[in-house]
Parts: sequence; structure tokens; C-alpha cells
Amino acid sequence: MSSVTISTQVPADWAALCARDGLLFHGSDWTDLLESAFNVQTQYIWDEAAGCGGAVSSFSAGPFKLGYLGFPYGGLVGGIGLNEDILQSWRVQLCGQLPVAIRLPTSAFAGPVDLRLPYEPTQETAIVDLPSWTLAATSGNHRRDIKKAMRSDLEISDANESRDSVELFKLYHDTVKRHRGGLRYNETYFRKLIELAQSNPRIRVRVARLDEKIAGFTVVIRHGSVACYLHGGIDLEYRVHQPSALLLNEAIEWAKGLGCQCFNLMSSPAGQQSLVWYKEKWGAETRQHRTYTLALRPSYRLFQIAERLNRLLR
Repeated sequence: MSSVTISTQVPADWAALCARDGLLFHGSDWTDLLESAFNVQTQYIWDEAAGCGGAVSSFSAGPFKLGYLGFPYGGLVGGIGLNEDILQSWRVQLCGQLPVAIRLPTSAFAGPVDLRLPYEPTQETAIVDLPSWTLAATSGNHRRDIKKAMRSDLEISDANESRDSVELFKLYHDTVKRHRGGLRYNETYFRKLIELAQSNPRIRVRVARLDEKIAGFTVVIRHGSVACYLHGGIDLEYRVHQPSALLLNEAIEWAKGLGCQCFNLMSSPAGQQSLVWYKEKWGAETRQHRTYTLALRPSYRLFQIAERLNRLLR
């Protein structure tokens, strides 16, 4: 009998397992948000023999379904890391029940993971020893920007679901387009994110206002002992007031106050070295992040062809 089970229903003890280690990205609050905002199906995997599992969110990609383990951070529920034995068991026992493939994000700051699978490398930046971090660890320019922002009339507060979600999506949209990136999130996602932040203290959506207008925003999520900086954006009209510096400094101090061990500024898109340098000026370091791919169906080869064509036509 297989020791691996998969279900679209949340397992009975799943909430307790996630709460034990504070794993928000595997919890039903987060997967419900993804399902509400995107065409996503969630499947919960549990490997009884290994004592671990995870939530796999499958996104539509044309005629295909592509899964992500613990989107967007990765990792497993159960207190152990990914290894070859676990993945081989999943491949053999779950083939045909899951999407064409599962993408496995592996943070470069969460312990060594070296799998015999193809992977996509990106640059991931984080403040590694958050408890000892101080503003003095940042560059002189950053310290001046923060002091300038503190002297301004910017006011930081929690985002309001009914009032702010449209504006946050617009700032996100404009920021991504300025950097020639790809849009991955929609307005519904931001509305649901703000809504969930009102009841879940691990999610923090903050805005900086000036004259009642939003000058910038940040989204930070606590996952285990790590604070993940997911989103941020500013209105260029207010850039002179340095809202991004003020918001990010506040987010880091918030995470430090909670006892987080690491502030992860997450991976930067390829070709945006200036963004990596900006993150490093906060006293952070950069390592290679790997997103592995576990193929589960023969049709994954067709998906690979379609994915390459899509990238060429962007």
C-alpha cells in the first residue's frame, strides 16, 4: 500500500501541522486566497513514511496545469527538507494524479538542497542574521533616505480592503511594467491579501500616504522564522519623499521585533542587477536560488516547448 496520499480536501490535522511551525504558505488560509484570485487547484500531499508533505497549487498555463509546492516559498510541512528519496516516492506513486510537473522553490537561505533535477537559477537576497541587524548596517545613502522620509509628512498605516486594493494593484502593475517584468498577480489577489491581513497577523500590508494619497506600499509575510518581502511599489510622483525606504525599514524592524531570524527580500527577476544591488544595500547578501522541476507526465515535454516559445515571443 502506498504511503503517499493526495487530496483536494484539507487533511484533518493539517492546520495543526502548519501552525506548529508557522508555515503560512502551506496553510488553507493562503491556498484559499490563491484559489479565489486565480484559476488554481490545491492538492495536499502527505508522505506517511517520510512524515512530511506539502500544499501544491496548480496554475493554468494554456492547456496545461503546472504545480508549485508551497507557493511562492517552497519547503515541506513536517520539519524536514526535500531529498531524492522523497521525490522519487512522489514521482512513482503520484504520477498521473498531479499536474504535468511540480516546481519546487528552494530558498538559498533555508539549508542546503542539491537535487538531481533540472532547475532555474535566480539571485535571492536576504538579511541573514536579522536579530543583530541595525540601521547602521545599511549604506549611507539608505540612512539618509530614511531620515529624509521620517522628516516628511508620510504616514504609514495598514491597507484598507475596500479603499486601497485597486490602487495597490495599479502601483504593482506600473512598477512591474517599468522594469519590463511579467505581471503575475491581479486586482482580486491584492483585495484578498488585504482582507486576509486583517485577520491573520502573519500577513502585513502597509501603505505610506501623503495628503491622503498612497505614495507606496509593502507586503511582508511571516513564514516560519522568516519574513518574506513579497511585493512593493511606489508612485513616482512621491519618490522624492522616499516612501519605499520608510516602508522597508519599518517592515524589517517589525520582523525583527517578532523574533524572525531572516528577512528574505526574495528572488529578483533576471536582468535586474540594480534591484539586487538595492537589496544588498540593506545589509543583505545574495545567493543562488534554485527552482527545481519534478516532471510527472510525458506531456511535460510539450509544456517545455510551449514555455520556451512564450519566452521568445515576450
